[in-house]
Amino acid sequence: MKKLKVAISIMALACCAMFLFCSNFFVKAQWIYSGSAPSNFDLDLDITVFQWKGSEGLPNDVQGENHRGLIDTILDGVIVGANGKTVEIGLNNPDSYISKEIETRSTNWLFSSKTLGSMDYWERNDIAEYFDLDTTGLTFLIYFPEGIADTYYLYTTSVELGDNTPNVPIGQNIYPIYQTVIEKNENGKWVATETKVGYAKSAYYSNPVTGSWLVKYPSFDPSTWFAGDLGTSFDDAVYTYAGETVTTYLTLPTDVRYYKLTATSNKNISISTENSYAKFNVYNSSGSLVSASKGAQGTSAITFKPSNNSVYYIGVSGDTSITFKTTQA
Repeated sequence: MKKLKVAISIMALACCAMFLFCSNFFVKAQWIYSGSAPSNFDLDLDITVFQWKGSEGLPNDVQGENHRGLIDTILDGVIVGANGKTVEIGLNNPDSYISKEIETRSTNWLFSSKTLGSMDYWERNDIAEYFDLDTTGLTFLIYFPEGIADTYYLYTTSVELGDNTPNVPIGQNIYPIYQTVIEKNENGKWVATETKVGYAKSAYYSNPVTGSWLVKYPSFDPSTWFAGDLGTSFDDAVYTYAGETVTTYLTLPTDVRYYKLTATSNKNISISTENSYAKFNVYNSSGSLVSASKGAQGTSAITFKPSNNSVYYIGVSGDTSITFKTTQA
């Protein structure tokens, strides 16, 4: 009988371990003590466990840039409708806006399309319901190429693509763009199966009615997406411009991400951050060091005087997550 109790206890512990591994949940525990110990003790545990391959690499520590939150909403989002009732707006409701729109674009030969993106001018009111305060700094694009059944590709990025005029010139690589593969499982439910970081060519978004010639909105071409890092050297430096706010993610604080910037005048260029660990080195097109930050940065990091139309490389290091802004004035 004792052996049986031990076996049951071990099985219970194993089940709990599996539950912890496979779920996201919030736990609140209460202990009651006797004697002189406190009578009540509350412990709140916010436990996040990643559910699909690569999801642990999705950024979520910057306000407005919670990629996973946006992906979850696109899959299984719920909002409160005008009548006070909850409405399922995700792909797992076949009657949701996003499900119907993809079906229409995939099957209507006259107004066919392979993409649905949050930059769509004509659909922006419907698409707005997929965003909240945690995700307003993101853009998404769903790619459903012809001939691939039960698989979608969802791209999310925090890069500011621009409005009418692209911030990243057409044809230049945009980085980072996270690709999440979405597939139907054996139960017919849409689930995320893998996420990778990569880059794609800047392009205008193509609306199925107007194309990209009548209304031009900056986007990227998902068919050009490649998995991998950019900014590992001068040769593959990430495109940036004066006025852009960038969050860079590094595996180690000693790693360096390189950005390429072209000066639009000979006025001073400033790089600012609130990250006291961030370090910046600026190089000219020949690879010579122009300026370097020293010690703790506070809110003002580095300023240097450029030559008009000259190319500069900015090396960023010092922490695993660094938000900075480059300005020229």
